[in-house]
Amino acid sequence: MTDVKQSRILVVDDNPNIVLMLAGLLESNGFRVLTAAGGETAIDCAVTEQPDLILLDIRMPDLDGTIVFSTFRQISQTCRIPVIFLTGYDPSERHERIMEIGFCDLLRKPIDPIELLVRIRAMLQTCHIEDKDEHRKQYIEAMKVLRTQGGRSTPHGPKPDRLDSQPSD
Repeated sequence: MTDVKQSRILVVDDNPNIVLMLAGLLESNGFRVLTAAGGETAIDCAVTEQPDLILLDIRMPDLDGTIVFSTFRQISQTCRIPVIFLTGYDPSERHERIMEIGFCDLLRKPIDPIELLVRIRAMLQTCHIEDKDEHRKQYIEAMKVLRTQGGRSTPHGPKPDRLDSQPSD
């Protein structure tokens, strides 16, 4: 994942005015923005571009946002991308379905720009920390493997018998 400020965010909404407003807000705050006007386009874009976060409208004419989200979770390239749902409706109408699919976050329209930016930064920072933890776990596992092999090599090459040993001719 890149620096939080340089993160790529995919904005998915069938309302072009909302897409323009969100894109302008995000770009003026240092984010790189990708856009999609519907669910099918969003899936294609997310797979090819692999954004750092997705803002996803729930109600869209071509594919419902919950279906798009479920599809993201089934595709290896998109299954770990955090999603913030956007809705103009009372979330309690679909609360059970939204909870069932394991959403990340939800904001109700009209969107408060400051709240949106705070949530985006918090989610990206959380993902950045989780990625670091995953890399740390992988490093620890690699070190365990090296130890079980008798410690004869390191990530930088063979382990010398002694620190002051000279290479043989």
